[in-house]
Order: sequence, then C-alpha cells, then structure tokens
Amino acid sequence: MEAAISIVALILTVLGSLGVFLLGMKLISEALQKVAGERLKSLLAKMTSNRFSGVLTGLAVTGVLQSSSATTVIVVSFVSAGLFTLTQAISVIMGANIGTTVTGWIVALVGFKMEITLFALPAIAFGVFMSFMKHVKIKLWGEVLVGFGILFLGLSLMKDSIPTISNPEQLAWLKHFSGGGLWSTLAFVLFGTVITAILQSSSATMTMTLTLAAMGWLPYSAAAALVLGENIGTTATANLAAIGAPPVAKRAALAHLFFNVFGVIWAVALMNIYWLPMVDWLVPGDPTVDFNTIQGDPAALALAAGVVSTHLAAAHTLFNVTNTAIMLPFVRQLERLVTRIVPETDDEAPARARFLDPSRIGSAEINVVQVSKAMQHMISLVRNMLKDAFYIVAHPHDDLGKMVEKTLGIEREVDQLEQEVLSYLAALGQMPVSEATSRKLSDLVQNTHRLERIGDHCAVIVRIARRIHSAGTPFSEEAIEDTHRLYEQVDRSLEHVSAFISGSGSITVGEEIEDRIDSTRRKLRGKYVQKMEQEGAQRAQCLAVLDTITHLEEIGDRAVGIIRRA
Repeated sequence: MEAAISIVALILTVLGSLGVFLLGMKLISEALQKVAGERLKSLLAKMTSNRFSGVLTGLAVTGVLQSSSATTVIVVSFVSAGLFTLTQAISVIMGANIGTTVTGWIVALVGFKMEITLFALPAIAFGVFMSFMKHVKIKLWGEVLVGFGILFLGLSLMKDSIPTISNPEQLAWLKHFSGGGLWSTLAFVLFGTVITAILQSSSATMTMTLTLAAMGWLPYSAAAALVLGENIGTTATANLAAIGAPPVAKRAALAHLFFNVFGVIWAVALMNIYWLPMVDWLVPGDPTVDFNTIQGDPAALALAAGVVSTHLAAAHTLFNVTNTAIMLPFVRQLERLVTRIVPETDDEAPARARFLDPSRIGSAEINVVQVSKAMQHMISLVRNMLKDAFYIVAHPHDDLGKMVEKTLGIEREVDQLEQEVLSYLAALGQMPVSEATSRKLSDLVQNTHRLERIGDHCAVIVRIARRIHSAGTPFSEEAIEDTHRLYEQVDRSLEHVSAFISGSGSITVGEEIEDRIDSTRRKLRGKYVQKMEQEGAQRAQCLAVLDTITHLEEIGDRAVGIIRRA
C-alpha cells in the first residue's frame, strides 16, 4: 500500500514539475511572439515556393516560437486557406522539425551542467522588475526572462522529484524494460509517440527523456528510441488541426507524419551503424556509462548527466537534419503520395478564412500573420473580379452570362471572407496584446472593410456592363481603350497593395500610382462630360463611362488607404 502511495506521489510530483516547465515554455513563446511578431509576419509573408527557403523559414519561426506544433498548425491553416502550396508547407514543416531541437540543447547545456536555481529565481526577479517598466520592449523582454526562470525552475523541480539510482524500487521496472534489443527499441519508440501525442508537446517529452537519462534511469539507447517516438508523436497536433479542413490541409498534415515515420524507420535500422555512432563521434564523452558504478561521486554523476543529455540533444538534431537532407529532394514525390492517398474532390476549394481559429495559436501577434495572408487572398479575389469585369465590358457580343454570375459570386465570397476576418479580429482583440498590436488590429479592421468595398465596386462595374449590353448601348472602341487604361493603373495599385502587405512595397510608390489614377480620371471625366454635351453623342454610353471611371477611382482611393493604414 505504501509503495503504491509512493508511486502515485512520485507521478504527481513529476507531472507538477512538468507543468511548471510547460508554463515557462508558454510564457517564453508568447513573449517572443510579441517581441518578434512583425519580423515573423514579414518572414512568413515572403515565403516562396523555394523548398530551401521554406526549410529556413520553418527553422527560424520554430526557433522563435519554441514550438514546432505551433508552426505546423500555422502551416496547415495556411494550406487550408489556399495561402500556402503543399510544396511550401512540406518544406516549412521540415524546417520546423529542425527548429524544435533548440529546446533539447537549452536543457542539455544549462539544465544538467549548472546549478539551475542559482539563476532561475534571479531571472524571475529581474524579469518581474522589468515587466513593470513603461518601455514596451523592456516589459516584453522581462516576460521572456520570467519565462526562462520558470522553465528552469520546473526543470530543477523535475530533477529533484525523480529518485536517485540508489533507491531503485520505485522505477526499477523502467530500467529492466529497456534491455530487449529491437523489440525494446520499438516499444520505446511507441511509448514516446503516445506520450507526446497526449501531452501535445515534444519539448515536454524531450525534457522528461533527458531528465530520466541524466538521472541514470534510462539507458542511452532507450532514451534515443524515445526521442524518435517523440518525433512521430508531435505530428498528432497537425493532424488534429486538419480535422474538418479541406483535403489539401489533410495532405500537409499527412506529409508531416510520413516524413517523420520515414525518418524513424531509417534511424532504427541504422541506429548502431550510423545514427548513434555518428553522435558519439561528434560529441565527446561516453553516454553509456553505468550510473551504478559512480554512485557517491557527485562530480562523476554531474559529468555523466551532462554527457548523456548532450548526446541526446545532438542525436535529436542529427536525426532531423539528416532526415531533411534525405527527403528535401523528394518533396514533389511526397506531395504526389499524399495527394494520391487524399485525392481531389469535386467540391474541393480553399476554406478561405475558416482556418482562422484564435484558440489554436498562443498570441495575437502570430495570428495577425494569418490575417495578413487572408487579406492578400482577398486582394487576389478582387483583382480577378476587376479583370473579369473589364473583359465583360470589352466583349459586348459574347455570351458571358456564366462569367457574370461567377464574378458576382466572388463578390459574395469576399463578403463572407470579410465577416470571418472581422470575427477573427474581434476574438484577437479579447486576447492580451501590446499597444502596437492593438493599433494593428484596428487598422486591419478598417482595411478589411476597404477590401470588401473594392469588391462591391468591381461588382457594380459588372452590372454596368450587363445593363449597357442589354440596352444595346455598349462602350465604343474608344471608350473601351480609355477605361482600360485607367483599369490597368488601378490593377497596378492593387498589385502594389499586395506587395506592401507582404513587406516589399512602399507608401511612396503607392502614392505615385494614386496620383496617376487621379490625373487619368480627371482627363477622362472632362473628355466624356464634353462628349455628352455635344450634339448627337450617346448620352447613356457617356454616363456609363463616367460611372465606371468613378468606381475605378474609388477602388484606387481605397487601395492607397490600405497602404496608409497597413
């Protein structure tokens, strides 16, 4: 009975220590997102289809977020909305797997080679002091410092809660279970997978693995097998996020699973041929030391703990770097495989803004990235509307009924997208945000309204074309040429807005385009007012041209307004 109570107490203590560690991770992640939110936004917005840049993007974002799960959820969300291609998604996920190894190195290099409490509590003290400062950046870095202090305090509690090797009865079963060759390795891989899937944090299970190995309870090879399982378990988050999402999002999540499963297969097969021997060659020290033989020697125990934890951190990194190097040339093949497993459907379409779920990611700063991507998608939609509208204007004798209905259908889609983005922004506004982010959210609300109004103006131009065609008074060749010249300038303005949101445009260029639009509009307006006053001129046609010019100018005004508030 006493033994059972002791085991329960041990489990609760370890879980409590793990909870403190995870709280520290959460605080660090949220604070770093606030500090680097704009940089992350720019980084994600500039993502290209280049697979190498995708890997670097995933590595950098995960290094900042301290969570590969957060990165993969973002990626699945972007794919779900049609904002990332599957190729982009797979390459970013590969980079995220490498980025998540940072946590293991922090724990290995600091947690087992220094007296953690000597700086954990001072870090919390200084961080709390900094958080009361008026300067926003100082406050945020204070939150980061508090997070690190709590993280290392949790690690210290975890180390203290696990019994020493001299008291083996509590965890002896774990040590005996690890000596069964291949089947034992596969069992630990499975165990690591299940625990990580339950905790939804590979960082947490990695820390537990390092702690158990550093305390002597887990042999080096068994701990390495757990690390492999953690890489499979971490894919559960992305696959859960893909539930109910479009097929393309399911493919991205499935690609993450296949990528890691493939890696685990070769790592298990080559564990004693390449993987662990390469780690032993790169990292000095013997990680297979028998802790029973060094009991009573604190210096030797500390040295052994540092060696084992460093080897495991290196093994984690080597596994992910090697797996990425192997799989990166075969991204297209992996894409085809998951597309075959999750095939196209007749009604497959991007989920637009339905991927915007504030509960999935920890801070508003990173969620703002998704809003910016959604706005770029809205710009793409209204540009297509405008292009189709002028095709309809310029082809009065063609049967374009289906194009008219499709274009007006896109207007309804833009309206729906506006409502979803606004609801999302309202939810973000309820989260704790910095003053700068609060202003950004307000600007995004205004700019979302502007994009919806641009869609309305495009739809009106379509209706003008439909009306004049039905009345038998279509635009003359001269009118088509004149309005098309203004259309091209307006389209260039919308193109620049999209570039500006992604971080590559400038206010000056936007203002210059707007000046050209105003100048062209004034000339055309004067020309067609004069035409309307001339005897014999077609008054209905001139009025339609003037009406079209007005709506084009309105689109240009709202486009430059977005730049001014972006």
